[in-house]
This record gives sequence, C-alpha cells and structure tokens, in this order.
Amino acid sequence: MRLNRSGFLTLMLVLPIFLSGQEDQEAPVMVVSGAKVAQDIEDTVEAVEVINAETIASMGAKTVAEVMANIPGVVIYDHPQATVMMQGFEGAYVKVLIDGMEITGDTGGATPVNLIPVSDIERIEIIRGASSVLYGSDAMGGVINIITKKPKRGKLSVSTKQEFASSIRYYGEGALSYANQWFGFSLGGSFDWDNGSITEQRNNRRETVELYQVPAARLGSLRGEASWYHPGGELALYGSWMDSLIQVSADIENGYDFMNTKIEGGLKETWRLSDFALLDGFFSYRQLDYDADRLNYSRHTTADYADSLFRDLEGEARFSCEPGISHALLFGLNLKREALESDSFDTEKSVVSLSAFTQDTWNIGGADIFRIVPGLRFDYRPPNDPEETPIYKLSPKLSFRYDPTDDLVLRLAYGMGFKTPSLKQHYWFFFHPAPYNFLIRGNPDLTPETSQGFNLSGDYTLTPELTASAGAFFNYIFDLIDAITVDENPGVAVNAGGELQNYTSVMQYRNVGRAITLGGDLSLAFNGRRLKTTLTYSYTLAKEFDDTADDWIDLPSRVPHQVMASGSYRIPVIETTVQLRVNWNAPQLISFADNTYTPDYLMVNLRIGKTFFNEKVELYGGVQNLLNNLHFVKGTEAQSQEEYYGLRDGVILSIGVRFTW
Repeated sequence: MRLNRSGFLTLMLVLPIFLSGQEDQEAPVMVVSGAKVAQDIEDTVEAVEVINAETIASMGAKTVAEVMANIPGVVIYDHPQATVMMQGFEGAYVKVLIDGMEITGDTGGATPVNLIPVSDIERIEIIRGASSVLYGSDAMGGVINIITKKPKRGKLSVSTKQEFASSIRYYGEGALSYANQWFGFSLGGSFDWDNGSITEQRNNRRETVELYQVPAARLGSLRGEASWYHPGGELALYGSWMDSLIQVSADIENGYDFMNTKIEGGLKETWRLSDFALLDGFFSYRQLDYDADRLNYSRHTTADYADSLFRDLEGEARFSCEPGISHALLFGLNLKREALESDSFDTEKSVVSLSAFTQDTWNIGGADIFRIVPGLRFDYRPPNDPEETPIYKLSPKLSFRYDPTDDLVLRLAYGMGFKTPSLKQHYWFFFHPAPYNFLIRGNPDLTPETSQGFNLSGDYTLTPELTASAGAFFNYIFDLIDAITVDENPGVAVNAGGELQNYTSVMQYRNVGRAITLGGDLSLAFNGRRLKTTLTYSYTLAKEFDDTADDWIDLPSRVPHQVMASGSYRIPVIETTVQLRVNWNAPQLISFADNTYTPDYLMVNLRIGKTFFNEKVELYGGVQNLLNNLHFVKGTEAQSQEEYYGLRDGVILSIGVRFTW
C-alpha cells in the first residue's frame, strides 16, 4: 500500500498518542496571571496555559515570537515586526507583560514580540479571551505574562548557552545569580545575530546592489535584578536594556532598516501583612526608541520613515486577602501615563489613565467543587485638551469552574473587553510611501472599542498519563476602529524625510462598525516517564460587518485551521532525548475583495539532546524545516511556501551547548 503525503502526516501526528509509558511525579506549578496572586495551576478558575523553560529550549526558540509560533491557537504576523494574534484579535488587542508589568508597544499598541529574548524566561503564562478587568485596555484578546528567572536561595548559579546554525545565525546567552537569607541578585544577557540571505540585482544605473532576500537581524539584551528579603516580604530593583536592528528589502527601490532601543526599570514590592493578607505592587518606567529608515537602492538615498519615541510611567498597588476558606478577595489601583514623540507630531502627545479593579474568588462551601469569580474594573481617562471628552468605562467579568469528578474540570467565563484608542489612532499624520502613496491621519474623537467575550473549556483525565481538552470562544466587538478613505483626490505632502511626495488618497481612523470572532480547539496530551506527546487542532473564524455590502465579510490575516503536534522520547541506556514538532497552518485570507489567499504553511523541526554530569551540560543538535518547504496548497498568485514566507534557507542545521552550574 502506498502512503501519500497527507496520510503520512496524519500517521506521524496520531501514532504517538497511543504509545504508553509511566507517569512522572512533578512538582506543583504555581501561576500568577489568573488572579494576580500566586496559585497552584490546579486551582485556577481561569484556564492558564504554561510554557516552561524546558519546553522553550526544546523549540529551539530565541525570541518570544518564535515561542508563540509553536503555541496552538496563536498566530504570528509581521507588523512589520512580529506581533501575536489570539482568538482572532490582532496584536494591539493582546497584552504582553513581563512579571505582570506591561511592555511598551509600537505606535499601534502592539508589542513586537520578536524583540523579547528568551534567555531570562522561567515560564510564559497565557490567558485567552477578554482580561480587561485585571489588565485593562488592550487585553480584549488575552494576556501573555512572561515570568523571569529568580535566584535560588543559598546557591550561586552560572549558566551559558552557545548555538550556531547553517543559515549563518549565532545565538549566545549567559546568566549569573546568587541569593542568601537577606539579599539576592541576577544578571543575564543574550546576543542573537542572523545574517539573512542576500541576493544581487542591477539598478537603473547598471550598478550591482545587494538586497536582503531574507531579513537580517541583530538583537542584544541585558537584564539585572537585585532583591532585599525583608521580614515582611521582598523589595526588588530591576532594569533591562535591548538593542535591535532588522534589515529588509521589499524591492530595489524599497529597503528598510528597523532600529529599536528599549530601556525598562523599576521597583517591585511584596509585603505579607499576615498569613491571610498580602500587599504588593510596582512602579516602572519604560522607553522604546523606534527608528525606521527607508532606503532606495536605485538612487542611493535614505530617508526617515517612522521615527518615534515611546515612554510609559506606571504604578500599581494591590491588596489581597482570604477572609475565610470560601473567599479570596483582590483590590487594586493602577495609574499610567503614556507619551509618544514622532515626526508626525509637532509636540509630544500623552495620555493619563486611572483604574480601580476588584474580584472575588468564591469557593462555594470551601469544597473545591464549584467556584465563581465575579470582577469589576473602572477606568477613567481625562481629556488632553478642551475639545476632547473624558473616557469612563466600567468592565465586568464572571467566571465559573465546576469539578464534578476528580478527572473532569469544566470552565465558563464571560468578560467585557475594551480597548482605548492608541496615541497613533488619535494623532497620527503620516505619509505611506510607494507602492501605497497615501496619507493617514488620526482622529481625536475616537471612542473605545468594546467586546462581549465568552469562553468555554473542559479538561478530562482519561488515564494518569493521558489528558483530553476542548475549548470554544465567541467575541462580539463594537465600535471597531479602522482606517477608511475620506478623500480620493490626489495631492502633495511632505514626508518624514522632508521630501515632497505625491499621494493618491487620504485615510483617517474612524469607529466604523462591528466584528465577531469565534472558534475553538481540541487537544490530546500524553505525559509519560520517557514519552511526551501533544496533538491540537484549532479553528478560528473572524468577520466584520461591511456597510457597503450590507453583509458580514471575512477579516484577513486569520488562520482558519491549525494543527500542531509535538513528541519527545528519552532513549534508554544512552539517555538521549529526541524531540519532533509539526506545525501546519491553512491558507490565510489576504484580501476579501480580491479573493486572494496565502499558501498553507507546514514546518517540521527536529532536536536531539544529550545531557552529562547530572544534567549540568547538554550537547544538542537541531534540524529546522526538515521537509525542506514541502507543503500542500499554493497561494492565489501561485506562490510557494518558500516564496511567500521568505524561507530561502531551506533546511537549517544547528548545533549548540548549554552549561548550568
């Protein structure tokens, strides 16, 4: 019998689920994202997905973008830098945090996750669906909370990792930490350099110029933290620095250098008032200097494209207590100031917001069978000038968890999400160069977008090693902000570089209508002593109401069908771990009006690792794109996976060493 490609792929995904083994006894996993206080993941009412450092290493990921590309139901897309999409919501609707503190995003509010290295990450916690009650604006689609590594008491720890890839990519990281009874510190950094892929072309002067067929990238980072363990808790001072360069060539007349420098710092305090009461909070400063230059290889000219400086100041205080075995209460206040400087503005633009939030985790009868979490948040944003109106917003939530048996967990959550207009949407005035040649401007009269979100999920333990999960979501978004054409008369404008440019039309941000997103996922996970496998299918549908067509139409850039599978096996005697990951995305809609689609995306990666000296040293090797761009469906314009996604390097081999002491 001959097995075709589809049959082979199906067999490869499903077969590991039916293999058996013995269960590992693992330590409890503590998470903080669901309630903003530490909880055993087995007790959380909200569904929290955790990706630990070991899993991140097995992915071969160097940035958070590369991690999230391996998470079911999450899509990475360029903005032009990588941002995340969850439950059909774009990156500006997904809040990304580090240790519970927001990361400064770009002008549109989206966080460029390709600029977050994984070197200092202990785990990543993911909550899907509206989380505005605890995390405020921009959390309509969910929350990604990155938890950093902490020093271990009474131990000096040193680690390093060095990796080289055949695509001419180098990655290195190092860390040092120590803690005693009273003090602790940690210092770590990483450097990631990717040479990209260069091709040569002749310009109209018959000169040979080099274009980046695959973008070149450089990312360096450094993070440090010092802690004082006082009798009541912990006071920590932290700081981080990041510098990045991405070089892209769209064509011989349009090349771009994206340069980013990010600085963050602040204080964190945890004070335990009693065995049942805790006071904690933080104060942080964040800055992202974003510079983009447009290069014309034909004329040898360089012009500023979108230079901007973002600054955030944020403070938050929280009080949590457990007045009895049935209730865990949380109260919090948040104050934030965001500021943006840009070539598009005459003066700095800023906005201040004040928030108060509360929630009660109610364990009915203290029996751990039925739990309810009601919550409420109030947000206030004062006007920046007399012509604006203040923004008031009240956002409720209600979550349920029911454990009818020891093997079954059912969850249902409702949350009102909201997103306030970004500084870009309020004030932006920018010329988009060729091939678009249009002006886009902000609108100070925009109102917040709101959503009504519902999430339903269930987890069933079939055997001690095998777990099945299913989930579904539905979101209805009101007052959707979009850029629409308001003037189709050509004109002349001055771009950021001071040059006169012809434009074909003018666009402006408006509250234009409604949208829905819905979908779900099915998952099987096997966790044995030597064998671990997962298999997940995810479905997403996203539509907006088009007033012109008087009908619901599909939104672009969503992946309707996604299959992800992973398997790892620790070979006896030689104690070597072999790990395989398979990701498949169905074609995405590019344009509803033109009925154009991307090709599908299939990626298979392999990693083999061997540890020595009580797992203090690991030697490993990897193969990325193992099938060398094999896929099933070409794009509308007959593009292959290799052409559309820029996978010019084909199969990529890598070797590395990790040392921990």
